[in-house]
Amino acid sequence: MALDATTAKEMIQKLAEDRATYLDTLSRAHDVLAKALEASVTGKSPPQLTSDAVRRNTTSSLLDIESLKKSSTFSPDDSDTDDNESLFAQEPLAKETYDEDGLRRHLREFDWTPFDREILGAVLHNKQLLQRTALFPVTLGPVDDRSHLSHYSIFDVGKDGAPLQIQRADEKPVSRAQAIWNNIKSINADASRTREAVGRITIVREPSPLLFAALHYTMTPHFDMEEIFQMLVEDKTRAETHRPFSPDHRRQRTFVFTFDFFTIIGDECQPMSWQKADEDRASTETHVPISRCSSVVALSLTGPPVRQVKNKARRAEQKVGQIFDPFAPWHVLSIQSYPDWKHSIDAHNSTRHYVNGPEAFLITLRAEFKDAQKRLLEVFNRISDLVRMPSNFMFNEAARDRLLFEDEDFTFSRRYFWANQSLGIMNEDIQEMLLSYRKVFTDSVWNGSSKIVWPGDESVSSRYANWRKRMKKLREDIEGELQGLEHIAAMNSEKMKEIKGLRDNLFSGTSVLESRRSVDQAMITVQQGHNIKLLTLVTIFFLPLTFVTSVFGMTNMDPDEGFLHFGIVTAVVCVPTYFLIGSLNTTSGAHFWRKKTSQFFASIGRVIMALFALFGYTPQWTNRPPSSHSDITNVRPLQHRSQSAREGMAARDSIAPPLASPTNIAPFNRRPTVSPNATKEGGSQNDLRHTATTTTVQFEDEVDPGPKHLIRKLDHGDHRKTNSWGSSNGHGVISLDRNARQSTFLHGIPEVDNSRSGDGSGGEGWIGRVMTWGSGSTKKKRGSGKGERAV
Repeated sequence: MALDATTAKEMIQKLAEDRATYLDTLSRAHDVLAKALEASVTGKSPPQLTSDAVRRNTTSSLLDIESLKKSSTFSPDDSDTDDNESLFAQEPLAKETYDEDGLRRHLREFDWTPFDREILGAVLHNKQLLQRTALFPVTLGPVDDRSHLSHYSIFDVGKDGAPLQIQRADEKPVSRAQAIWNNIKSINADASRTREAVGRITIVREPSPLLFAALHYTMTPHFDMEEIFQMLVEDKTRAETHRPFSPDHRRQRTFVFTFDFFTIIGDECQPMSWQKADEDRASTETHVPISRCSSVVALSLTGPPVRQVKNKARRAEQKVGQIFDPFAPWHVLSIQSYPDWKHSIDAHNSTRHYVNGPEAFLITLRAEFKDAQKRLLEVFNRISDLVRMPSNFMFNEAARDRLLFEDEDFTFSRRYFWANQSLGIMNEDIQEMLLSYRKVFTDSVWNGSSKIVWPGDESVSSRYANWRKRMKKLREDIEGELQGLEHIAAMNSEKMKEIKGLRDNLFSGTSVLESRRSVDQAMITVQQGHNIKLLTLVTIFFLPLTFVTSVFGMTNMDPDEGFLHFGIVTAVVCVPTYFLIGSLNTTSGAHFWRKKTSQFFASIGRVIMALFALFGYTPQWTNRPPSSHSDITNVRPLQHRSQSAREGMAARDSIAPPLASPTNIAPFNRRPTVSPNATKEGGSQNDLRHTATTTTVQFEDEVDPGPKHLIRKLDHGDHRKTNSWGSSNGHGVISLDRNARQSTFLHGIPEVDNSRSGDGSGGEGWIGRVMTWGSGSTKKKRGSGKGERAV
């Protein structure tokens, strides 16, 4: 039988383990027999003999415990052999057999999901493959589907809990894919084997698309393979516990945990077509080829359900769920899609003993957490090497400058950005793994108080008590692996801070360099400006000379003429030009000529205006607006709101005489006479507290409000007003409206103190101005107008 190097190495390791285990068991048996012999001679109590003490951890047989018991002085009560046998799952798996014809039918007839098609790829559409006599490659060595790189570990677990790896003795060498198919196509189907399996552990690493199809075909009765394929394709770590209320009985039986994170592509390895990976697969000092990797660990408990649980959800369609026995026959499936060589192949061996399927599932899960640490730690180390300072950093100035100043290709900026983001994504993957585990594996799962996930605490039986004791130790081991992942996440965070510091230093150095280059560029620009200025001066110097020579160089000029005229014209043209250019080249000269130019154009404008005036026409652009309030020199300040009416009157009496009124406004007496139509509720006529809407006061003379530009408006609220009038003689018209919102004060007329009850604005009105209060317009009038008043 021809063996490849990998298989031979595994078999040698297996033989060494079996040899060490056999010698250990032999030593234990020798010690037990020696103690028993000593006890029989001295009459002392013989040691207890258990199957755990002398169980052989290799293949199929146990030492004959019964023969040892007969030759000793043991009592039946001293042995717990039967009890120990009952600690393990005892019911064998049902017989299953599959063939290639059934696999062909499965490929043609099964209703594949999009995730299944993404994994299986061209296998579903390869008609030639389905028509071949042998589905799997028959040649040894490399094949097109890369199944020669696939690896597998398949164990049958007997009633003693020992996992025994299946090694079939084929008549002739077969390919790796064919060997995997031969091992997974049947369970408990060999009648010549006396040892039946109560559990099956199937681990397949880097399977080809055809091997994925074979796993789908053989595992579909026990697992929801469509869901498993979907979990492999999706970039997410998550866990799905037993779902007793699912309509699919397979989901009621299964517990699925999927991993998804990063790994470095190994030599000669290639990621799956559905895995995201670096396009450049070459591993160099400046490049780290990274790929997404994923795996699934699943447990299925077969056999009938042992009890039911009610669904308390309000909208539950399935009112009752099924719970299965943790000690029922079981399957553990692990599919690993890691494009590297970092698989742990020693997670299961014949030296271990599993009491049931959940324990084997947890040990497989622990191995995946351990492998995740190895892969993520290697990614961290490679990224650290990528951003680490060179060994000659402290002694080589050129090496320091390369890290401090960016090059034309932005090498270090790209490197730091990629490294920082990659470490951040790694931490997110680690957090997903930790959260998925802690969300599912609560204290109730470990102590057996959960009603859905592996129920049964220590009080149920000695079997459960032993199992919970082993679970406690297993929990500590898994928590230790999780602490390793947390440590890697902490290292990633520290490295991210270091990378940010390097990036900030790079930006600072590059910014200083760019600033220096900007200064140099500015100096060059200034020098270029000087050069252009010099070129302009030279051009201007020769410009008048060129003009004069062009004029005297005309063909119609007298050739016998002397140079006297030429010299005079040259001096007349060039000297003023040079003087003008020289003065414009200075700040004071430029200001002088700007002022003179403005005065020149202003003079031209006045001449034009005079010419237009001769014809009796005045252009509109010659009218200038008068200066605002230029004739107002004495303006009384506004009255404070806190002043009373009497204080306001006293303040106005103390003011200097008002400004001279415009000529078109006649003087008048300040004291008005109230018309008979005015009504009031009490008080003198000078106290105008009226309930009527309008009060009209008549004057003899007309009142002219003055120029329009002296009108000013003040806005007021709608308040009840109290008006106090001083004694004076005047003529005019006053119209009051208590609901008006604006007041009008006529130019040249002493105004009134306006105090309000309530929260309105205080006294209004400026001497010598016209202000509007209300909707009425200010006009020359005699009589009354609503919304206006002339005071």
